[in-house]
Amino acid sequence: MKKKVVLAHDMGTSADKAVLVTVTGEILDAVTMHYPLSHPQPTWAEQNPEDWWNAVGATTRAVLRRARVKPEDVVAVIFSSQTQVLVPLDGGGKPLRPAMSWLDSRSAEILREELWKAPRVMGYNLPRLLRYIRVTGGSPGQTGKDQIGKILWLRRHEPDVFRQAAKFVDAKDYINFRLTGSLCTSVDIAYLWWFMDSRRMRNRWDPKLCRLAGIAPDRLAEIRESVAVAGRITREAARHTGLAQGTPVVNGCGDLAASALGSGALGDGELFLNLGTSGWVAGHASNRKIDIPHYTGCIGSAWPRKYYLGMAHQETAGVCLEWLKNKVLYHEKQLKKESRVGSVYEILDRLAEKAGPGAGGLMFTPWMFGERCPIDDEFARAGLYNIGLNHSREHMVRAVFEGIAFNSRWAMETIEAMYGRVPKLNFTGGVAQSDVWCQIIADVTNREIHRVSNPQQAGARGIALLASLAMGYIESFEAIANHIKINRIFRPNPSHRQLYDRLFREYRNLHRQNKGWFRRMNKA
Repeated sequence: MKKKVVLAHDMGTSADKAVLVTVTGEILDAVTMHYPLSHPQPTWAEQNPEDWWNAVGATTRAVLRRARVKPEDVVAVIFSSQTQVLVPLDGGGKPLRPAMSWLDSRSAEILREELWKAPRVMGYNLPRLLRYIRVTGGSPGQTGKDQIGKILWLRRHEPDVFRQAAKFVDAKDYINFRLTGSLCTSVDIAYLWWFMDSRRMRNRWDPKLCRLAGIAPDRLAEIRESVAVAGRITREAARHTGLAQGTPVVNGCGDLAASALGSGALGDGELFLNLGTSGWVAGHASNRKIDIPHYTGCIGSAWPRKYYLGMAHQETAGVCLEWLKNKVLYHEKQLKKESRVGSVYEILDRLAEKAGPGAGGLMFTPWMFGERCPIDDEFARAGLYNIGLNHSREHMVRAVFEGIAFNSRWAMETIEAMYGRVPKLNFTGGVAQSDVWCQIIADVTNREIHRVSNPQQAGARGIALLASLAMGYIESFEAIANHIKINRIFRPNPSHRQLYDRLFREYRNLHRQNKGWFRRMNKA
């Protein structure tokens, strides 16, 4: 008997990954296709939605062919995606301009002028902040990366686009629309737009909050649960992807909620760490809380009766190592010449291991495009500190590993201050493939690190199991955790405790001591 499968797409910032997963969570095959992210100006970050669509078609056809899966054996299609990506559509559903990425912070000044007007408390207009917290359970930040800022920017700088936009949608929802002809969004993504009334799980657009952006609720997509069937593959989409016409497309969720499902940390107060291009510490909870100074709190999840706990989002994580590898040390082909055995990342692991704990006093801050949590500061930037003639590339690689671990600890402690200490973190994302990095994170955080199997595919597995639930192959949300396996546990090394505690204190001091300098250097 042939296996029934779910086609799960992980549509990230740099690539779309099509993953075939059985209805019980077994990963069969995956195909990835990259697309560009452009930076026309220093604080801008844009993508062409057509690049996403082309990648979805190419990866779908390739993974079906490579795994020898017939289109009729695909029981559902589901997407997770990058979030807070603004795509303005005309009345015919066509993008009016390049999509504004979640990394785009061009609207920071407009937010201060039009939303967070004086008088301010910690940079926020207090009456508006209190309304946001009461209605949504959270608030837009001050970095200019939230959707309201992007919409306000369009209204001022591209008024024709603003006027012609019939709908403003996010990345996943645009692709679902191209596949089905139906337009909707999921609760978790709507939550992050900060226009949604989340009190008592009402999950509907709030007209007064929409007015702050100068739009009406009908210019936003209908809000539906992640397990809802958004529509079915159209004839045109079937030709583009190779899927069978009529295949159900489940609404899906953003990458944050997907990784939570795929981490297996589904119980109240359980936390997980995800480190890929960006990173976050999160989990699920029944009650919502918020920590505005650290831009941390509860948002919507793919689980209708749960909140997504402590969304401590870090803007740049694994991408920092990519930057170091490609733009400072050397390119992948050059790296491979140095070793006949092992991948590029195994070589980088060996370099980091050789440097030893503390990187010889070298320290790295991973704020390469500003930061949200643990600091809400769009002006902060990355840096290598305390460089001496004694330092080598081994120390630089180790410093990047440790800097991201320090940032993760800071984010974790921010959440623990709200909900209580946890003994372990489930670990997902591409960074989790590195044994050396896993051990460093265990040592820095002083927590057990439980790495899930196939950690780089955790989000895809999570949404595939969500689609299995939607199609009736899994009986409950709680049962999703039964299909998530831990492949290794990393325990903290007590001999590194004193060193890493001291370095962590100095890491936090770096932002406090340089905050004003960052602002002077990077304010437009």
